Amino acid sequence: MRPRLHNLCIGHIFSMTGKNCGVQHKSFWVVPILLFGVPLYLYANLFAFPNIPFLLDGDQVFFWVYAQRMLYGEHAYRDFFQFTPPGTDFIYLAWFRLFDPHLWVANVVVLLLGVALCGICFSISKQVMDTGPALLATLLFLVFIYGRLLDATHHWFSMLALLCAVRIVMPGRSAPRIAMAGALFAVASFFTQTAGVAGLIALLVSIAWEGFCAKKRWRIVLGYQLLLAAAFGLVLIGLNAYFIAEIGWKQLWYFQVSYPQHYLIYKHQMFFPELPQHLTWRRWHDLVQRLFIYGLVLVIYPSTLWLCWRKCRSATFRNGQQLVLLSLLGFFLLLEIITRVNWTRLYIVSVPALILLIWAVTRSGRLARYVMATLWFIVTCLALAQTVSRHRQYSQVVRLPAGRVALSAQNYEKFFSLMQYTKPGDFFFQAPWPNVYLPLELRSPVFVDVLWPDNVTRPEYVERTIQQLECKQVKYILWSARLEAPEDPSRPWEYHLGPLRAYLHNHYKRIRALQDQDELWQRK
Repeated sequence: MRPRLHNLCIGHIFSMTGKNCGVQHKSFWVVPILLFGVPLYLYANLFAFPNIPFLLDGDQVFFWVYAQRMLYGEHAYRDFFQFTPPGTDFIYLAWFRLFDPHLWVANVVVLLLGVALCGICFSISKQVMDTGPALLATLLFLVFIYGRLLDATHHWFSMLALLCAVRIVMPGRSAPRIAMAGALFAVASFFTQTAGVAGLIALLVSIAWEGFCAKKRWRIVLGYQLLLAAAFGLVLIGLNAYFIAEIGWKQLWYFQVSYPQHYLIYKHQMFFPELPQHLTWRRWHDLVQRLFIYGLVLVIYPSTLWLCWRKCRSATFRNGQQLVLLSLLGFFLLLEIITRVNWTRLYIVSVPALILLIWAVTRSGRLARYVMATLWFIVTCLALAQTVSRHRQYSQVVRLPAGRVALSAQNYEKFFSLMQYTKPGDFFFQAPWPNVYLPLELRSPVFVDVLWPDNVTRPEYVERTIQQLECKQVKYILWSARLEAPEDPSRPWEYHLGPLRAYLHNHYKRIRALQDQDELWQRK
């Protein structure tokens, strides 16, 4: 009987993708791709030749600033605002302590995180499919998801810990493996508080599922579940022990649980994220890609679980428990973000979905060879297009206090202008977005990280910001016109920036308007 994956052999390329393709298995090319090709692709998308870093953006800039403030001796939750756990802060802090807070250091963190994620993605994929499809799943993740974002935020660090936990328990269940998985779920919650809980629930359900399908004694199943929960709880308490002693568990609970629950759920992000506006024909491929990912995560997780349930006691169904665990992880991660979904979160929780997608393709019979060839072609073209586009976008090179950097024309005007008014070490308040502190080596004088024209910025934080600006006599404030009025005009009671806006107009004067609509104000 001919192997099922025989149809994957497509010419010379697919003659080496798996040991069942009718030729001698050769996978020596996989290691060079993972060890050299992946870092080279990431380097080409993070640095201009030979070693000039691109100025990245995204939510990672918050964690650059948090780590920078820690370097100055400040403490999370006490000296600066944060509603996520501090795990990502410590990652950047460690790198900044080793190599100083330079921009190239931040890009190296993005590169190494991407390499680690690709490594664990390939290792997991190998548990459920052959080498060739596993490599395709890895590169599809690299180019389609990670290379698109290049945003080393807390979600990615927690995802890395989750995938490592899943990989540990994939070969089988044992007390040491369960305990290690619980510890890694706790580490994931030290980066994103809800991610580790989602992984914990996924593995608890997976253990029960396996116990039912394999007809294991429920005493063993419950023992594994209790061990998993105990390891998770003990490690999580240990990781947060310092902050519990520093500010108290009630205050920590407020920042990590109560505040996000009450103030970070937006109606316009319920169940479906916002689509890009002002679509042109050049951006239609971006829209198609987003809708594909959205449809994929909604379909692949429940359909795979349904298939595994139907065949849970079939002796011919391979890798059932691994597929169940991957599907449950993706499903509960999707439930975790569903009330505050945006495209970044959606892309991140799609990692298990891409692995399951390639697994499903390998089971599609004669159609598999054409689908696989198409996906290889798409990955190659998209990788080249992304690299060329980034080098065109970051066309301006300037030397900033944090090092030489390549940036867009708009950012070049902004940073070059701000350098005329500031010097490293100055107190400077950037109200709309914290992306100038690290490049210009400026210090934030206030407790809040940024201001929002809605309920996210609470009245007590507005009052505290005014007091700190006055106490430190901050000379310059970078303001934005969008902070002048409520984000939602129909809900004016959620706008709390009125006193700060009045303080700005009474004590400062606008001296420059920048291309990105930000405004520089100087103290009178």
